[in-house]
Amino acid sequence: MRILVLAGALMLVSCTRVDGVKPETPAQGRLYPPDRGSVAALDRVLADNQIVTAGFGILKNGELVWSHYHGEQSPGVVASASTRFNAASITKTVAAETALRLVASGELDLDAPLASYWVDPDIAGDPRRDSLTARRVLNHTSGFPNWRFFRPDRKLAFEHDPGTHYGYSGEGFEYLARAIERKLGDPFPAIVQRMVLDPVGMRDTLIAVHREGLERVARPVDANGIFPGFYCRPDGGCRAEGEYSAADDMLVTVPDYARFLAAVLQSRGYDEVLAIERDRVQTDRGAEGLVDCVADPEAPCPVAQGYGLGFEIAQFEDHTVLGHGGADWSEQSLAYIYRPSGDGLVIFLNAPNLQALGAMPGILALLDPRSPFASRYRTWLARAAAPGR
Repeated sequence: MRILVLAGALMLVSCTRVDGVKPETPAQGRLYPPDRGSVAALDRVLADNQIVTAGFGILKNGELVWSHYHGEQSPGVVASASTRFNAASITKTVAAETALRLVASGELDLDAPLASYWVDPDIAGDPRRDSLTARRVLNHTSGFPNWRFFRPDRKLAFEHDPGTHYGYSGEGFEYLARAIERKLGDPFPAIVQRMVLDPVGMRDTLIAVHREGLERVARPVDANGIFPGFYCRPDGGCRAEGEYSAADDMLVTVPDYARFLAAVLQSRGYDEVLAIERDRVQTDRGAEGLVDCVADPEAPCPVAQGYGLGFEIAQFEDHTVLGHGGADWSEQSLAYIYRPSGDGLVIFLNAPNLQALGAMPGILALLDPRSPFASRYRTWLARAAAPGR
């Protein structure tokens, strides 16, 4: 697997000029559309890492002001603003926003036991089920593993008492979705549509599996260029029609997710009190923090960092960034927005995971040189490139 050397990507940045003038690096929390030379450098990073399809967006004050597309969404079809990307774990932000809007409407209690609505059979005999709440799911202190199939017995179990330890968990979001379904008596995708997709105007976003009309979806391929099918994995597993996930596999366009970030910025659907809770660091990720201020002294060091309600948060002296990333076998995604500026960035990459990871540091160096997320991707890339990996 070929991974672009980070120094080479950064050298592209240092050489980027238009009319012989090197662009100034914007202040942290501020973004500007790249010049022609930077766009050309961006396309070189993507080509060098064999990115199949890519979509980018930059927001200024909550408005999508620049977008760029690279590669093909399928053989012979150039990627465009209508291309849907698998956003992987960024799906969790839409599920979280659905929950917050339900809290605001009185249809969900942030701190009530989810066991009142739903108990997974695997934990029916564990009394800790009664201390699991929507808040603890959204701030990743559910106590669950990321996925039950990572456990030897492939069963859901509490690995920590809810509310006591950070533990990133897709299972927690799936559990919350099922509890919401049973409380409200509607399928979770329909609730997401009613609470978020329709009000925000996300007309090209799909939460549930729909195999018809997939011609606009970026076509995933493995490291050998083989396409296993939409909603399928190289190991042969495919998701069934109508199946959904609150934690993964949302299909979304760049303009749709930019609309979503704008709605988050404006706290649409709930009041400022709940927005403050969303943006407050409630869970410290410890060694998995966004920025390692000791190991990466060149990175901007937050005053506080961790999870709020559904979003990863980095708080600085004069601004805050809310964001989330996603990764799976055929995608890397990252999206975030700065408050109070309202500037934001959307990155969707469709490519085998290591190739996409190899491109991320160079992409961020070009589009947001002071991004607090860059430190994490540099670390992950160094680990991936280490001998023996």
